[in-house]
Amino acid sequence: MRTLIRSMAAIFMGLCLASGAWAAQRLKVGVALPRAQLGQGNGEAADVAEPVRQALLAYLKGPAIEVVALEARIPLQINAEAKEKACDFVLYTDVTQTKKSSGFGMLKKLAPMAAAVPMLGGGMGNMGGQMAATMAAQTMMSASMQSAQEDAMANAMAAINGAQKNNVKAGDTLTFEYKLVKPDEETPAKADKLAAKAKENGQDVLSPLIESVATAVVGTVAGK
Repeated sequence: MRTLIRSMAAIFMGLCLASGAWAAQRLKVGVALPRAQLGQGNGEAADVAEPVRQALLAYLKGPAIEVVALEARIPLQINAEAKEKACDFVLYTDVTQTKKSSGFGMLKKLAPMAAAVPMLGGGMGNMGGQMAATMAAQTMMSASMQSAQEDAMANAMAAINGAQKNNVKAGDTLTFEYKLVKPDEETPAKADKLAAKAKENGQDVLSPLIESVATAVVGTVAGK
């Protein structure tokens, strides 16, 4: 029995150390609020800034990257907040809609939306059965966090798709521009501009762009 307990303790400690070592290697990305508004000038403009950010956060979350939403609004304050929160990178994004009837795109106004993120916690027990209780709590916490992330992603995509149904017309072009920079540095580690044209009214053009940007950001950060 004593040998079994020692073996379980060794396994548990090994898992903790491995988990800690992996966490220490993770880089943190601060995601600034995007500038993203669809249908501006139609009288039914839809602000999708926070839904776009929530979708980006959901795509970026994983074992290789830690993500945090930055609340500051202007570059100087965003940079200061990123440093305060020990971010290794800051992601800035802009969504521009070019209407079919116009020959130019309009840079959209920044307007924040409230977002609620559930905070979760876990518990611990006492040696022997304590290890099993801790592992069970960690499993439950992971499941709860996974569920919360899926809900946030679903809500964000519903808001984005709803805005596109009302404001995106056939022939409109959506451009997703982003830059990934380190705090206090001007030269981006990665920057690009992706664009796609709607083939029909209400088409979901934005979701594939968000996924492509997230994939590029993960590749850049993980390669550092």
